[in-house]
Amino acid sequence: MTLVGFKRLTIQPFASNGDLLSEPIVIEGKKDKGGTVSAEISGLSKDPTKVSASNIAYYISRKGTGDVSVDFGILDMIEEQLDIIMGYYKPGKIAYIGENTEAPYCAALMESENMQGEAALLGFFSGTFSREKISANTLDVSKSFEPEADSFTYSAMSTGHEGDQNGQVVAKYVGTDATVIKELSDQVLNPDDKTFTPAPAPEPAG
Repeated sequence: MTLVGFKRLTIQPFASNGDLLSEPIVIEGKKDKGGTVSAEISGLSKDPTKVSASNIAYYISRKGTGDVSVDFGILDMIEEQLDIIMGYYKPGKIAYIGENTEAPYCAALMESENMQGEAALLGFFSGTFSREKISANTLDVSKSFEPEADSFTYSAMSTGHEGDQNGQVVAKYVGTDATVIKELSDQVLNPDDKTFTPAPAPEPAG
């Protein structure tokens, strides 16, 4: 499968009890709301292990996947959304990074196309995002400013939800069937058919 472009990334964070932690975070290049730049998926195949018997390689263990992860390049992600997927402690308007930092489990859905113009979807049922560094560089006054994508790593794991997806890590579909596209999206982003309900705003003092 050769992917052409990277149209959209949808991230659904989950609370520790499995409820929706926020509305889905959709990154699709809308002005001032971030855009997708790149994604590199690794660990889709398990490293084969040869088992010997009678002085020959008798069997190759090859079932399952390796350590599935995705290296994302995302440009200009909204800071409030970044704070959510990173699990930064944010009691008010200031985000804190330290002993309370704990990234929530998130589902992720990538949307692209193949060379025939068909939709190509890759969904990850559960995993966490990490970001190792924040960089700043001086401006070169002789050149026009060209922003660079921030790097995020998504570490995927299998799902325990019932259905065909039970025990699976990735869902993949290439085609044009709108029903199948919706089925995959629902399995990945909202397997329990829940609706996010924001916490009520605190009562004003006095």
